[in-house]
Amino acid sequence: MKSVMRLFIGVVVALSLNLSLAEAQPTFEENGEVKIPRADFKTEEGKVSASFRATRWGMYNLMYEGAADSQPKATLNGQGPIEGLPLVPGHLGRFYIKKAGSCVIQLNGTATGVSALRLVPAREGSSVVQEEGQAIELDARNCRISGVMLRYEPNPKKLCIGFWGNPNDYPVWNYTVATAGKYEVVLTQGCGRGAGGSRAVLETAGTSLEFTVKDTGGYQNWIDVSLGEVHIAKPGVQKMTVKVLKKARGIMDIRRIVLKPVK
Repeated sequence: MKSVMRLFIGVVVALSLNLSLAEAQPTFEENGEVKIPRADFKTEEGKVSASFRATRWGMYNLMYEGAADSQPKATLNGQGPIEGLPLVPGHLGRFYIKKAGSCVIQLNGTATGVSALRLVPAREGSSVVQEEGQAIELDARNCRISGVMLRYEPNPKKLCIGFWGNPNDYPVWNYTVATAGKYEVVLTQGCGRGAGGSRAVLETAGTSLEFTVKDTGGYQNWIDVSLGEVHIAKPGVQKMTVKVLKKARGIMDIRRIVLKPVK
């Protein structure tokens, strides 16, 4: 009987440990966010670290949840945050992940009060603000990625949004309009030979423009495609997304989207 009880207790303990480990694993959201709970932190030599596997390279905002005793300082893969951006409570800085795979976040001290870390996809370029009466140019590097595979490709021969294998991923641009009015929407896209035909929709300023991706014979064989017109009723901040409605063999690469004033 004692042997049976010891075996039972051992099984219960093992299951508890396995459940704790399962609960402690980082979670990866469809929008590309990574959340690492404190249960997954490791403390060695007075420093706290957390590990995860990035699904893509790119820019991220590193945030923390909880009430830290003081503003923690962080490194990601041994590198500090990109300079030039003010830190606010809960924000540890902007970090660039150079490649997919193993990553380590390290915090100074014990980070008492920090209950979780979150990596949130961020744009790699600057915010887009229209000059009065001019075209609005939304470059690939100025978007934020919502997704796990889609990314900005900084190779000088590309400079585009690529790796669009997951149809649930999509780019998001936020831009500030100075001049209200009607605009023609022109998309610069490329698509591999035999991979065209995906259906997609561009949404901005309350307008949806559906289109079919054109086969250009190569993902960096760029063509400009007029998708239609949108009316922006008043100056201010707008949001634009491009989402896949139906995937063909491939999707596309996007280099830029331009809103051209219609006289």
